[in-house]
Amino acid sequence: MTKRTEGGTKYDPAALERTERRFFAELFDAVPPGVALAHGVSRAEFGSVQATVTRDLPGVRTLNLLLGAEAADAAPEGFLEEAIGWAREREASPFVLLSPGRPGTAAAERTLAAAGFEQSVDWMRFVRDAHPPRFEVSKEVEVVEVEPDDPDAPFGSIAALGFGLPAWAASLLAPVTGLPDWRCYVAKLDGVPQACGALLLDGEVAELGIGATLEGGRRRGCQLALLRRRIEDAAAAGARTLFVETGARVPGRPSTSYGNLLRAGFEEAYLCQGWSDARLPPG
Repeated sequence: MTKRTEGGTKYDPAALERTERRFFAELFDAVPPGVALAHGVSRAEFGSVQATVTRDLPGVRTLNLLLGAEAADAAPEGFLEEAIGWAREREASPFVLLSPGRPGTAAAERTLAAAGFEQSVDWMRFVRDAHPPRFEVSKEVEVVEVEPDDPDAPFGSIAALGFGLPAWAASLLAPVTGLPDWRCYVAKLDGVPQACGALLLDGEVAELGIGATLEGGRRRGCQLALLRRRIEDAAAAGARTLFVETGARVPGRPSTSYGNLLRAGFEEAYLCQGWSDARLPPG
């Protein structure tokens, strides 16, 4: 069902969620087998539920994620319970996102509570159409696209360091630069790579993600410049709905990424409820 934001942007929640599912599936499927084995990086499908976990990064929600838990059959058919059990067997700490107003949301909430999950951090999903960007970016920032066959591209290392992850996580994130329908970018200041961002083109929907900045590039306009380039490239590729998400706004806690998205013309579409596994380290 097509919906509109308060500002009038049309979007289809089901289409956004299909693209999000593809985003994480392809990210995990691209991880080199040796890295996956050494660090417990796994993906599995349980009916309508997709599970992606990284044992050695228990506090990283985006890399320990259960999607589809609010589907009508996810809880009644036992798919959600199976996915939770599978993640726990792998010593992972899954994070569950529940989209509002779905047929299975209430059943998922009951299943999660019974399994020892607690409500935690919510996520906001943003959308915009493909109209040309109307915001200015710093002329000091140069945005370059990563070549798929460039083994020395700093995309993975910037993403790992920018997100505060251990160095090995660069080899988890870097492979997306060579995937079909993915476009990856690096922002430079004075010729030095300082930030990164990715774009998945999925027909008429495009998802923006993996936006990270090194300490030396923060508060200097790198992410805003990366947003502009990805918006332009998504529109040129035929995308009609652009989609991105970040942690929900919390009173008293400023969020640069939230503000950048609003400045870039994205509108708040809907809030997703986050649930964390209270029996394991926070995820």
